[in-house]
Amino acid sequence: MVTTVLRGRRPRWSIQQKIVLPFFVLLAFVGMVGTALITSRATTATVSAFEGGLLRASLLSNDHLAVLEAERLAQLRAASDTQGVASALAKGDTVALTGLLRPIQANAAPAQLTIRVLNATAKEVLTLTPPGSTPKLPPLNRVDAVRAVLNGQIDAQGDKYVLPLAGPAGTTLYWIGPVRPDPKTILGAVLVGESLTEIADSIRDSRASELVFYDPSGRVLLSSLSGAPSLTPTIVAQLGQGPVRLSQEIDHHPYQFLVGNWRLRNSSIGYLAAAERADSVEASVAQLRWLMVLVFGAAALMTLLFGTLVARRITRPVEHLVRSTAAVSAGDLSHRAPVETNDEIGLLAESFNAMAASLEQKTSELEESYFDSIESLARAIDARDPSTFGHSTRVAAISLEIAGAMGHDAESQKTLRRAALLHDIGKIGIEDRVLHKSGPLTDDEWDVMRQHPLIGYKMLSGLHFLKPSLVGVLHHHERWDGKGFPGGLKGTAISAHIRVLTVADALDAMTSDRPYRQALNFEDALAEIQTRAGTQFEPAVVEALMKCASEVRVLLMEKPSTGEPRVDLEWLERSA
Repeated sequence: MVTTVLRGRRPRWSIQQKIVLPFFVLLAFVGMVGTALITSRATTATVSAFEGGLLRASLLSNDHLAVLEAERLAQLRAASDTQGVASALAKGDTVALTGLLRPIQANAAPAQLTIRVLNATAKEVLTLTPPGSTPKLPPLNRVDAVRAVLNGQIDAQGDKYVLPLAGPAGTTLYWIGPVRPDPKTILGAVLVGESLTEIADSIRDSRASELVFYDPSGRVLLSSLSGAPSLTPTIVAQLGQGPVRLSQEIDHHPYQFLVGNWRLRNSSIGYLAAAERADSVEASVAQLRWLMVLVFGAAALMTLLFGTLVARRITRPVEHLVRSTAAVSAGDLSHRAPVETNDEIGLLAESFNAMAASLEQKTSELEESYFDSIESLARAIDARDPSTFGHSTRVAAISLEIAGAMGHDAESQKTLRRAALLHDIGKIGIEDRVLHKSGPLTDDEWDVMRQHPLIGYKMLSGLHFLKPSLVGVLHHHERWDGKGFPGGLKGTAISAHIRVLTVADALDAMTSDRPYRQALNFEDALAEIQTRAGTQFEPAVVEALMKCASEVRVLLMEKPSTGEPRVDLEWLERSA
């Protein structure tokens, strides 16, 4: 029997949604646009003020470095041009050099200067360092700026150069110039240096922002922030076009960096970044956004609540009727819609219930008619072989006797009966030479025969009303110990009605003649089934068979050698 299920199209918008949605859309539009405008203006003002402060910090830092450079160049000129320095260097008189240069170092206080004097071969002759500083540097004869000064090179900025030198205590920034007794002779060089840490501290004293110094490759030379990021090659390339703004989270705090070129002697020696914490900016923006969201959310909630309450009273009976329609459409023809009102919707519900009742009756009649046709086909398949004539009908009758003894309910017995009547329908797809072979089957023929459960299942799988019984068609050759086919199911993984069907099928097969063996008598067949309890069959089903053995004996009255039954098949079916 074929059941046609009409699937109603689900409406895109429910009546309730159509009532509430316009109010919500209007509120959402006004709320989102207003929130976006207010938040955008406030965010722009806050961020602009923060970025302006960051830009001022960067400009002040660079201005401070420019002033610092002017001071150090003045001190370098004083050190290299002081009368007596050239002659003392020529003689290698470190005592005289100390006496001449120490006042310059002292007058630079509070800056802690380092003064180093090199001879013409770049060998360090004298070092005047602040307390705690490294007294010596590695050889400087390979440093470009040192070689340029000692070789008398002069560029657009003059004969004095600047160079950062890294030491164990950190990086020191040096300004270097030649020592000349006359314009054509260079006896050596003087370096005036200051720790980069001290320079950064002096800048931060005048502007409370964090500073990060980078070398030309983007590596951090000095940072007042632990965990400051290095500059990637991409960022270094962008810095050639102007300052770059970066964001980085450090110690769970957001920071904004403004990175620009670090220039001394009008040339870049690295990069300098001014950084400030952005907590206050982000907190202000987030607070404003949350406030607007809360206001909008409260208004939207009130609108939705009021609209939903009104719409609910109107649409609830319609929703119940829609659910009832869906239930009937899905196949539950016994479902009835509640009649909640006395208006047009109530009349519609009553009309629907009358239609569902009529449809249920006609569908039941159609299913039974269709099943009768399929059952006739199954009988015809049994009749193809005299040894299996009436097999499915007897299996159905035996199955119901056992199911009754086990207390199965009426619906379960209906499912079992249909499965038993149709369990071998798949043999329609097995060739007669295999199905009617007079001797034992070969392995290949057995493989073909084992396909009949799957063939039957596929034949009937499109019939919705037979779906509960199709499991029996597919798995009626499963075994309790899991050695059956086609699924190798074991124990309670096999459905309860299939466990009954397998015993009934085996009992009828044992008591029926086959071309390759004689039938067992009823007592021997029962004994054989008992020996297989716990392996091939479920013990509880075998026990139930023993309880109803006398009734089953009547259904399996011995058949003559012709295979013709001594009982009327119509009577046997009625007993089932």
